[in-house]
Amino acid sequence: MDSVTQALVRDFVESHALTGLPPDKQFEHFAAYSVISSHYTEEFETSDLVVGDGQDLNVDAFAVKVNGRLADDADYINDVLALNGYLDAEFIIVQAKSSSSFDGAAIIALGDNLVNEVFSDNQKLPVNDEVRKLVEIKERVLQNASRLKDNPVCRVYYVCTGNWTDDPYLVEAIKRKRQDLLDTNLFSDVIFEALGARQIQALYRATKTSISREVKFEKLITLPTIDGVSASYLGVLPVTEFLKLLADDDGDIIKSVFVDNVRDFQGENPVNADIAKTITDGLFDQFVLRNNGITVVARDIRVTSSKYVLEDYQIVNGCQTSHVLFANQHLITGDLFVPIKLIHTVSEDVAQSIIKSTNKQTNVEENDLLALTQFQRDLEDFYRGVAGDTKLFYERRAKQYASDGRIEKSRIVTIGNQLKCYASMFLDSPNQASRYQGT
Repeated sequence: MDSVTQALVRDFVESHALTGLPPDKQFEHFAAYSVISSHYTEEFETSDLVVGDGQDLNVDAFAVKVNGRLADDADYINDVLALNGYLDAEFIIVQAKSSSSFDGAAIIALGDNLVNEVFSDNQKLPVNDEVRKLVEIKERVLQNASRLKDNPVCRVYYVCTGNWTDDPYLVEAIKRKRQDLLDTNLFSDVIFEALGARQIQALYRATKTSISREVKFEKLITLPTIDGVSASYLGVLPVTEFLKLLADDDGDIIKSVFVDNVRDFQGENPVNADIAKTITDGLFDQFVLRNNGITVVARDIRVTSSKYVLEDYQIVNGCQTSHVLFANQHLITGDLFVPIKLIHTVSEDVAQSIIKSTNKQTNVEENDLLALTQFQRDLEDFYRGVAGDTKLFYERRAKQYASDGRIEKSRIVTIGNQLKCYASMFLDSPNQASRYQGT
């Protein structure tokens, strides 16, 4: 392993308190974190995704995204169906080797095991508990195939620390295994990639940078000076420019820009169906009149002429509109403008008051505003006041400490983690702790 990759693995291992693992397992966690983070921008624990040794079918880590969230188990599929009424699934499979060369036989074996075992109707080989969970989630998804928006996407990654040189044998092996997976007719698309040192280094570095997008904002007015706000604007964005704020490099929606929104996408409910109907009916020019608009809060905005670079931004109101526009973008053939309120502030109090006020204008359950209550702020202060080796950091707001490399990830307690622990230990309901945090 080259010295740069070693340094990045060491940085990851120390920040996630994984120094007690052997080097090969450390690399598996590092590779899983880097790869899966490129497709899932919210926080997750690699210990939930890395597979144990033995009877693993060459799978070192996996994640199953269902409607933009990671599925904990097969029962999660039922929960999502009850909430959204549909499924949008994506399988991410990782095999990681710390060796400095690509192993064609290992790549072929991984592909064969995925086709003949993991995604087969009949598993013949024994598997460990983690791989069995993957198979069970797969089966539950396919049992509800009629509720799928499209066949799942399958992403397979072979990761090592060598240099990828487009070796003809390896390229052909990957091409054939990809086609074998496509021939199962289970997937709408299959991506099978080999990643070397440079590629995995780039993916890991990307996890440590905040999101940034440039949009051309011509039709706007600058609002008067407001205390605690560096600048604020009101206007309309062409839908093509607005979609830049939503899509990642793979064309998937960026879930992390909605973490400060009090509600996730609610699926095809009557309100969202009505928003979509404006698009499907071709009433593009009326969209700006029918929609209340989007509120975007950014920690930094750099302006050059009509170009605005947004750094570390959140869509704090307009999650439903954003998802409907993203899902129906292929139907938009004319001019469609999105009403936008753009706010530049570094004040947490101002940002939270904006979130609370804009979302109070619609029917939002009080517990959706949990992170904004005084109790949660007091609890955050309580955690901060504990000193010594037992010190923890309470993440009242999603990704609150993501950019602080001095804090071990294992010392960060999210609202979700705390609810799981409380429900398990004090309510004696560990079986419900993961899936029913809302109730």
